[in-house]
Amino acid sequence: MAIVVGQTVRGSDFWNREVEVGNIWDSINSGSHILLTAPRRVGKTSIMYKILDEPQEKYIVLYVDTESADSKNEFWHKLFNRLLEEEFLNTIKTKAKNLYDNIKSINPKKLSLSGIELEDGNIVDYHQSFKRLIYDIDTDMKLIIMVDEFAQTIENIIDNEDKKDAVALLKEHRALRQDDKFSSKALFIYAGSIGLEGVVSTINSSKHINDLKNIKVYPLEYNDAILFVKKLTSSISLDIETDTIKYILDKIEWLIPFYIQLIIDESKIIARQTKVDFINIDMIDKAINNALEHRNYFESWEAKIRTIFKDNKYKFTKELLNKISSDNQIDTFDIQNLSDKYSLDEDEQKDILRTLKYDGYIDNNPDIKIYRFNSPILKLWWYKNVAN
Repeated sequence: MAIVVGQTVRGSDFWNREVEVGNIWDSINSGSHILLTAPRRVGKTSIMYKILDEPQEKYIVLYVDTESADSKNEFWHKLFNRLLEEEFLNTIKTKAKNLYDNIKSINPKKLSLSGIELEDGNIVDYHQSFKRLIYDIDTDMKLIIMVDEFAQTIENIIDNEDKKDAVALLKEHRALRQDDKFSSKALFIYAGSIGLEGVVSTINSSKHINDLKNIKVYPLEYNDAILFVKKLTSSISLDIETDTIKYILDKIEWLIPFYIQLIIDESKIIARQTKVDFINIDMIDKAINNALEHRNYFESWEAKIRTIFKDNKYKFTKELLNKISSDNQIDTFDIQNLSDKYSLDEDEQKDILRTLKYDGYIDNNPDIKIYRFNSPILKLWWYKNVAN
C-alpha cells in the first residue's frame, strides 16, 4: 500500500471501507438513488472509484465530475458526452449490441464527442438527449451514474445564472429518479466536497432531494485506524510500536485517511533523514510541524470559504474560525454576538454553521452548544497562517 496524500486512491492503495461500500451496493440493489455525504478529505471520491473499478455483475458504472459546469445545459452536456465516450461504448458493445444503433437513432446531423449538431442548427437540449439515450438502451446491464461535485454545480448555477435554473435542474433530476422507466435502466449517486443538503436549503428546495438514500462516510474507527497505520508503516518497511500509533491518533483526533497518511509520510522523511528504520513518539510532533508547511494541502480550506461566502458572511465565517483556532472553542452565545456584529439573521447563521460542519471545518459533538475544529492539525494551520 503506497502512501497517497490528498489524491484519490485506487486499487491496492485503497483502504477497504467495507461498511460504506457494502451500504452503497445494498442501496443500489434495492433500486435507490444515493446521496453520499461526508466532510472534505474523508474519502468520498476514493469510495466512488472503488465502486467504479469493482462493479458487481449486471452493473456498468460511470463517473463524471461536474464541478466546472455552470449552467443546466452544460451539466447535461457533460453527462451526455460521458455516455458517448469511446471507452464506455467499447465496454457496452460487448454486453449490449444494440446500444450504438440506439444512439444513432437520435438522427443528428453530426454525432461526436463534443455533442450533437442538428440539421436546423438549434442548440441541443442535452437533458432530453440524455434521457432519450438512457431510454433507448436495450440491455440487462444497469447504469450507475456517479456525479461528483453536484452540489458545486448547483452553487455555480445559482451564481452564474439564477436560483430558478438551479431549482429547475434539481426538479429535472427528481423527475428522472421518479420515472420508473429511467430508474429501471439507471441510478444516480451524488457526492461532492460541499453539502448538497445545505446548498438546496438556501434556495428552499430540500423537497427535491428528499427521495435520495443518504449514505454517510465517517472517519475511521479507532481500531481500524490502528490497523491502517500498521499497514502503511509495514509497506514502507518502518517499525512502529502500538503506543506510538496511539500517540499519532490522539494527536490527529479526527481519524480520516488524509491526516493519517500525511503524518506517516512526514515521519518516513524524518526516519530517512536520521537513518533509522522505525517511527517513535519523539518524531511525531516534528512530523506534524513539518506537515503544516505544506501550504498546498491546507490553503484550499481558506480558499473554499472565500468561494462559498461573500461580504459579511465571509467576514463572519473567517472571524468565527479565527476565534476557534485561538481559543480552541466557541459557544453559541459568542456565535450569536458575532452574527449580530455582521448583521446576519438566524437562518444565515444556521446555514453557515451547517456548511462548516458538513465540509469538515468544525463540529459541535458531543456538546451542541460548543463548536471546535474537527482536526487539531487544521486548527494549528489556521491559527498560524490565517488568524495571525
